[in-house]
Amino acid sequence: MAAKSNILEVSDLKTHFFTEQGVVPAVDGVSFQIKRGGTLGVLGESGCGKSVTGFSILRLVRPPGEIVAGQILYYGRDAVNGDDLAQIDATSEEMRQMRGSEIAMVFQEPMTSLDPLFTVGNQIMEAILYHQDVSKAEARKIAIEMLDKVRMPQPREMIKKYPHQLSGGMRQRVVIAMALSCRPKLLIADEPTTALDVTTEAQILELMRELQEELGMAIMFITHDLGVIAEMAEEVAVMYLGKVVEQSDIESLFTDPQHPYTKALMQSIPKVGQKAEGRLETIRGMVPSPRNIPTGCPFHPRCASFMQGICDTKLPQLKQSKPGHWVSCFLYEDGGGSHSSTPPPAPPQSIGEG
Repeated sequence: MAAKSNILEVSDLKTHFFTEQGVVPAVDGVSFQIKRGGTLGVLGESGCGKSVTGFSILRLVRPPGEIVAGQILYYGRDAVNGDDLAQIDATSEEMRQMRGSEIAMVFQEPMTSLDPLFTVGNQIMEAILYHQDVSKAEARKIAIEMLDKVRMPQPREMIKKYPHQLSGGMRQRVVIAMALSCRPKLLIADEPTTALDVTTEAQILELMRELQEELGMAIMFITHDLGVIAEMAEEVAVMYLGKVVEQSDIESLFTDPQHPYTKALMQSIPKVGQKAEGRLETIRGMVPSPRNIPTGCPFHPRCASFMQGICDTKLPQLKQSKPGHWVSCFLYEDGGGSHSSTPPPAPPQSIGEG
C-alpha cells in the first residue's frame, strides 16, 4: 500500500466538557486533513473550539473534558495505516513519547508557557533529554543550536537566562526552539503571535516559514487573525461554535467566501484604500454560550441570510459547493456537490508559501 499524502486526518472529532451546569460540546464533529509539509489555518472567533481541537490532537484535554467520538489518525510513524491518537491513553508512555518528538505545540501565551523557576536552557534540554538518547553536554549543544536557529541573539548567554529576563519576542522564540528541538513532523501553533507587537510578529511568522521549509514539517496554525492566515496557510478551516463551517484553499476562501460567517469576518476588517468615514462592519450579536447552543444552524441568530423555518430547525452539513470548497450552509442546498459525512479532501496543490 502507498504511503498517505496526509500527515493527519481528523474525522468527526467530538470533545465535550462535563460540568455541573451541563455538557459543553467544545468540539462537535470536526473533520479536516493536513498534508505532509503543508499548512492548515484554523480560523474563528474566541471560544469556537480552535485551541481545544489542538489540545485534543495531543491528548492534552484534562477532566472534565473528554474525547467522546471521532478519529485522529496520525501518519507520522505508520505512513500507511496510521495511529488513532483518540484511542491511545493520554497518560501512557506511548503518548508522552509522541508529544514533542512526533507532534509539538507552540502554546498561545509565551509569557506563561515557560516555568519561571528554571532557565530557558534547562527547559529546552529537558525535552531533548526525554526524547533523544544524548548526554547533557550534547543536549546543551542542541539547545544552543536551536536558539541560534530561531535567531536568538547570543544563544550561549541566553541559555542561562530565566524567562522573566527575556522580552515577549525572545520568550516566543524560546518556545518555538523548544517545540522544534526534536524535529517534529507536525507543529500545532496556537496563536503564537497574539501577545507580540507587529514587527516581532512579522519576524516570528517569517521564522516559522523558514523552519518549516528546512525541517519539512506540517503546521496547524490556529488564529483569529485573517492577515496571519493569508500569510501562513495553504488551506483554511473556519470554525464556529465547535464546528467547521467552511473549508477551502486560501485563494478560494479570500476570493469567494461562501458561508455568511466567513463573509462577515472578511467585511469586519479594514481594507487598504478604504475611506475613513463611517464605521467598520460588525457581526451582530454575540457568540452564544456553548452551554446553550441554538437549535439548527448555530450561526443563525447572527446571520444576515437567515431563513426562518429552515436555519433555526435543521443543522446544515459540510457540502462541496465547488471543487475543493466545502461549506455548511442551507444557501448551498441546491448547489453543486452532495452531502457527505467524509472530511473534505486536501487541496491538490499548495497555493502559497506556507
